[in-house]
This record gives sequence, C-alpha cells and structure tokens, in this order.
Amino acid sequence: MITSHSLNMRRKQSGITLIEVSIGLIIAAIVAAAAFIAFQNNARRTEVQDNIKQITEIISESKQKVGSTSGYTGFDENVAAQLAILKVDSAGGVLPNSYNGPIAIASTDPNSAVLTWSDVEGDQCSDIVLAISNGVTAITGTPEGGTAGTVTVANGQITLAETATLCGTGDAAVDLAMTFGRR
Repeated sequence: MITSHSLNMRRKQSGITLIEVSIGLIIAAIVAAAAFIAFQNNARRTEVQDNIKQITEIISESKQKVGSTSGYTGFDENVAAQLAILKVDSAGGVLPNSYNGPIAIASTDPNSAVLTWSDVEGDQCSDIVLAISNGVTAITGTPEGGTAGTVTVANGQITLAETATLCGTGDAAVDLAMTFGRR
C-alpha cells in the first residue's frame, strides 16, 4: 500500500540538489585551473630549453667550424648562414629566434665573436643566462628601456646577482650579447 509518507520519501531521494551541482562545478574548475597552470609552466620550460639548445649549438658549431681554423675575423651571420650554423629562409635571410627577435653574430677580434639573441622574455632571461654561461667568456644584457650590464664569466660560473645585472628585475624583453671564442 502506498502512503503519503512513502511518496515523500521517493520525492526526497530522486535527483541531485543545487548545492551538490555547485560543489561539483567548483571542484571541476579547480582541477581545470591546476591543469592550465601546469600546461603553462611546461610550455615555458620547453621554450627555455629550446632556446638554450639553439644558443649552445650555434656557439659550439661556430667554435668548431670557424674558431678552431682561421679565427673569427670577418665572421658574421652571413658566413654563419653559409656554413649552416644559422637557419635561413628560402630567400637566404637568417630566421629569427623563438621570441621572434633577430639573431646576429659579429666578430670582435680573431679570437672571439659575439652572438646576439634579441627579445628574450624577461622571466626566462636568468634561466638562459645561467645555462649558457659555461660556453661564453662574457655576457651583456640590455633590458628593453633599461641600461646594458656586462658580466665577465669566470670558469663558466655566474651568480644570481650577476643575472639580475644582465636581465633586469622586470618582465621587459632583454637582448643578450654573448661573447665566445678561443680560451
């Protein structure tokens, strides 16, 4: 026999409440936000590693193909492109770095050259500087709208205070000029 009490019990047990739906949506939003932050951090880390790899490859190939033979006199991005050290487009122009900034190489004397990596994102600058310091003798950093700072790299080591000199303290883009050559 169906009573009014059993009908009330069925009504109370059917479906979910607005509070339960709200709690579910809040949990889903937290999980989505955490996934988004993790994705951004991973993308940033990948971009930094790609730039470090490109810079070290350019410096290493330059030392191997140019520095160990005739010296760096006359070495520039055109010579580097001809030697397949720098990547070029179909018209022969040097492709920009991943920050869409120009890449330049210039010789300062027969024993060294300077690789300029422009428009490095401010929050990635110190990671790049610390990673490439082992292969260079000096680094000059010029934050956008700021003044240039130069650090002589001794024994491939650079301090965090020196990275602040090179990269500045804000998120402004930085042009890095890395001197490398015969040691």
